[in-house]
Amino acid sequence: PIPAYELRAIQSCFIEPPLRYSTPQNQVVANYEKANSLCLAAIAAYPKAPDLWIVRNRRITALMGLWKTCGDQKAFAAAVAEAKTAIESGYPKSTDVVAQLCLARQALRAPDAKPKEVIENFVKSAGGIESSGPALIAASLLALDTGGRLLHDQYRQTFLSKYATDPTMWTATTFLLDRYLRYWLYHPPYMAGWTYGRRQGHFLAIGTPEEAQRKFQTELKTLDGKTVKIPESSDGKWTVISFVPTGAGNGYLQRYASFVSARPFQDTNLIVAVLDDDVETAGKLLKEKAAELEKRRQQPDSFPTLLVPGGLQNPIVRKLGMITDEEKPKNNILMLRPDGSIAVALSGLVMGAQKGSVIQNVIEFHDEEMIDKALAKGDLDEAKRLAFAHAPVEQVRPEDAPRNWKPKKLTVPHLRSRAKVYLAMGELKAAQADIQEVYLKVNTAAGYISMRTEELEETEALKATILAALEKEE
Repeated sequence: PIPAYELRAIQSCFIEPPLRYSTPQNQVVANYEKANSLCLAAIAAYPKAPDLWIVRNRRITALMGLWKTCGDQKAFAAAVAEAKTAIESGYPKSTDVVAQLCLARQALRAPDAKPKEVIENFVKSAGGIESSGPALIAASLLALDTGGRLLHDQYRQTFLSKYATDPTMWTATTFLLDRYLRYWLYHPPYMAGWTYGRRQGHFLAIGTPEEAQRKFQTELKTLDGKTVKIPESSDGKWTVISFVPTGAGNGYLQRYASFVSARPFQDTNLIVAVLDDDVETAGKLLKEKAAELEKRRQQPDSFPTLLVPGGLQNPIVRKLGMITDEEKPKNNILMLRPDGSIAVALSGLVMGAQKGSVIQNVIEFHDEEMIDKALAKGDLDEAKRLAFAHAPVEQVRPEDAPRNWKPKKLTVPHLRSRAKVYLAMGELKAAQADIQEVYLKVNTAAGYISMRTEELEETEALKATILAALEKEE
């Protein structure tokens, strides 16, 4: 067999996300070239090794990387030749995906190629509906190469339903789930004119949950060494964790303190998690932060700051697809539902580009979903309990309210939910008033980004239903 240290040397040339996203292109190219050279040397030195297929796969990957990164046609031709040689030499079962991917890409370049047929044949040869995770992710990449959005979605959904929790597939999973990457996959350059930034900011901040069923468990540490288990410590509440590079933090969660305190069921925990387990450094930075807040006469954080054991080497960094950058520190957000499942994992790419209250949007999307479920089950009492708690009809000033107290501003999901409940109750005038207010807000938001959104379509449909019921009653 090929010595392990040589395999490690080759593998180290391939920079994994999230570091890959901030690596200069010339370094990426240099690494691919180095990997190719090391692979050629290993193939020459160990031509009969039983694990030579590993080296061949990595050489094919490096050559395709050179082709994709800098348009090197000679590199792609060499990759195709290597793939053919590797397949002729034989592979252990299910390990030929890289070589077959390369040959499929070659087939797609033929003038008379039928992309869907080529991709479906690739999947069929890999096992069809029983295809491995690597085969499905490769098929989704082939669909991307050919602009086959529906086909890409098909293999994407199949992969996520089967392999989203597989630790060996974390890199692929986070690639498919990252909102920023997903948003730009099919957008042409310079689209939307002056609304470019508005659309991106809007869609990265919407409240829809991720399209995978993932649980999350980890252990964080307090500054005095105590262990905090997540999600066991959540007491059945939402858990929102902001992962930051240092104990200095970034103040992002502070803006949600009032939102959390105003929640009618007190159902949300906020946590700052430092991606560095140096207790002394974190403690020093936290003291400096507290002193600065006191100097400005600002309130200290109402939520804990914990440490991530192992810092950036902790497996959760890969599992969640966190994006880190020493020069421009990124904020990564994880939101766990009360049952411990992941609602969304928002990378630094997303958080750097979203424009809105994404944490609030995700939680309120869930609020509306719970009311919809109660109505679907015919449990009007539960729907009323939730809807009127989140969107009270009258807001009375508490006796101990501060001087600057203001009534809670009702948001679109809560107003829309109340309209649905009023409709179910037969209170059609009240339903009409609520849905009209919702429509104006949603239509304004759609106008701001110059496009009709799914939310606008759904709101108009609900409005039409309520108006039809009113006309029938009259």
